[in-house]
Amino acid sequence: MSSQIVDGALQEYRVRLNDLLHIIERLAADTHNTKLEATVVSLRKNVNEPFLFVVVGEVKAGKSSFVNALLGAEVCETDIEPRTDAIQQIVYAPERFVQQLEPSHKKIGLPIDILKDISIVDTPGTNTMIAEHQIVTERYIPNSDLTFFVLFAKNPYQKSAWDFLDFVSAEWRKKVVFILQQADLLKPADLQTNIERVREYASQKQIKSPVIFPTSAELELASDRTNSGFESVRNYIRAMVSSGESYKIKLRSVSSTTQKLIDSLSLDVAALQTQMESDRQAVVSIRSKIDAGRKRSRYEIDNLVERLVGRYDGISGRIKREFRESLSVFSVLRKSFVGIFNSDASMQAWVEDFRERCQRDLKYSLEEVSNEGAQHFVDGIRQLLDGLAQDLDSVKTQPIQGSMISLKILERRQEVIESVKCKVERMFTEEGLIDTISTDADNMSVEIVGGAIATVTGTILHIIEFAVADAILSAIGIAFAGIGAIIFVVGLAWQRNKIISRFERALENEKDRFKADVTERLNEKLGLIYEEVERTFVQFFDYVEREEQEIEPVLARYQEINQQSERLFGDMATKLASKLT
Repeated sequence: MSSQIVDGALQEYRVRLNDLLHIIERLAADTHNTKLEATVVSLRKNVNEPFLFVVVGEVKAGKSSFVNALLGAEVCETDIEPRTDAIQQIVYAPERFVQQLEPSHKKIGLPIDILKDISIVDTPGTNTMIAEHQIVTERYIPNSDLTFFVLFAKNPYQKSAWDFLDFVSAEWRKKVVFILQQADLLKPADLQTNIERVREYASQKQIKSPVIFPTSAELELASDRTNSGFESVRNYIRAMVSSGESYKIKLRSVSSTTQKLIDSLSLDVAALQTQMESDRQAVVSIRSKIDAGRKRSRYEIDNLVERLVGRYDGISGRIKREFRESLSVFSVLRKSFVGIFNSDASMQAWVEDFRERCQRDLKYSLEEVSNEGAQHFVDGIRQLLDGLAQDLDSVKTQPIQGSMISLKILERRQEVIESVKCKVERMFTEEGLIDTISTDADNMSVEIVGGAIATVTGTILHIIEFAVADAILSAIGIAFAGIGAIIFVVGLAWQRNKIISRFERALENEKDRFKADVTERLNEKLGLIYEEVERTFVQFFDYVEREEQEIEPVLARYQEINQQSERLFGDMATKLASKLT
């Protein structure tokens, strides 16, 4: 008998299946999933290994006797009391050896020809609660090509055995062959009844056309091969191996297990993709809100500046009118000459009074607009932070099973989100950003008003005290020099238009400087505020960027796996259906 794959199509599928498993292995390595990686490595190895039989069943059902009789050698110990308390993997070897792999797991090599084509795993009873069950169900059942399900022929209805069958057949979709051991203890009619009952049970477990062999290890060891039933089992094995059926089953078995791994991965990959998209959308939303908030704040600043300039225009217009009226020839003459005898009614007293009234009116008018604008600004920042906090609250962690996907970046995700949330919350507390902005808003209002007042009153003092006063004093000097009042009036009238023109031009120039100064100060504060807001979310932005760098290759690798598996398993299901059924 030969276990080589003769059929070229089967050889091609074996190569393609190995390539697919290699990609899954790389994905497991990329995701640091040692459990998945070990499973895939085992599957790849299994593709080229001899046909693997796993023998399971209840304690004292006759599993060890079945193995010994099948191989024609005393490989597994048998006794009245249960003897198989460990897993025994039986393989071909030119010379006998026993290798202790684990405390309850050993490997036995025997120079028996049939083991060149098959290897057998003898297991403890399904109704014994021992640690080896985990090795059986995680290491051998997933990689088995055929499971011999050994039942006690006289009573093949034990619940624990059939419960275990649910796992073997339904969970891993493995091919199961039923062995009714110790069949010689039953009358033929009773044996046939139990065979039919096993067929019914198997049908209920969704196993169609179950293969059932009644056997007697005792008769086999007594060389009664005609009645032992083992020749039928050997012929079944021979037929599978010699016809290539064993490798057809092996390919289908490994393919089935591979598809199950891919199906399990799909749930976690979908959750991973959903989470990454959710995080991306959160970043886009946060950045969009920050940009929108910055634009809104700039609009509020521009609006505030225009309103301040409007108030400035209104106040400067009144100042210009009063200045023009107060600088009439009659008023100046009266103030100049009366002031010689009464300092409270002098031109200098008027200048001081005019400056104070301008300062008071300007302060009241600009303060009203500035305070209102600053409060709008603070409210806008508060609304922005509220919206950003809601975006963070809406970021949900997708349920990643963790058994199939293991990325280090995911371990930090919740920590990063909570850290950013804490930073946002601190902005609303005392000495936080909102409190600082509110204080800055008050200071800003003072700066705006103070700067405007200093600008206007400085201009008034400069123009009046130096330009006007000098001109008036010069005119008064001329009058006292004896040139006469008429010359004084003419000189003052000539100087008056020149002084008013200079004064109004100066106010207009100061308005432009005032507007530029206020705009610069407010935009500088705006920049500092939004820099701090953006710094608060940098940690989350950086995390999402690293998350994409780690997750996108996983998604691409899974997409490659999915596409390749669909093509491979599709070909196996359609083009070679007759070869794999």
